[in-house]
Amino acid sequence: HDKYSILQEEKEVKDLEVESFWITYKPLLLVAIFVAVVSATAVLNSSTPSFMLWMRYFMAGFFISFSFFKFLDLKGFANSFCMYDPLAMRIKAYGKVYPFIELSLGLLFLIAFNPIVTNLATILILGISTIGVIQSVVDKRKIQCACIGTVFNLPMSKVTIIENSIMISMALAMLIIN
Repeated sequence: HDKYSILQEEKEVKDLEVESFWITYKPLLLVAIFVAVVSATAVLNSSTPSFMLWMRYFMAGFFISFSFFKFLDLKGFANSFCMYDPLAMRIKAYGKVYPFIELSLGLLFLIAFNPIVTNLATILILGISTIGVIQSVVDKRKIQCACIGTVFNLPMSKVTIIENSIMISMALAMLIIN
């Protein structure tokens, strides 16, 4: 009976952790799913559907959507962002400019402006931020992730590293394949 009790408690703890994960990251996951579906719809409606086109639309939607949430509380975003982004730590104004950079990248992806420049800029900007995110996670600092602004209280975690890594990988793939 004791063995069953211990195993049952472990299962309940794991179930709560999974449920907590989905509750915590629901806003981020919903935005990503919506952007993915809208991108797929746009690609399927195009005359030349391709995975590369889907990635381009996804990157556009991702940057535009995420910049929107940052604009809702620009000052709060800048304060959170400077807690982990290496460039924002050194240059405070960068945190206030970053949502504009993100919006610009989204629009550049949307209109397919100079893919080499747009993808290189994406890799550089997200690469710098990812270094700060990794350092924060390794140091186990309990800070708010500013990825979708301060409207939602998302913790800095491996999810942020994965999110940035996917975006960097997509930008790399678009550079290499195009």
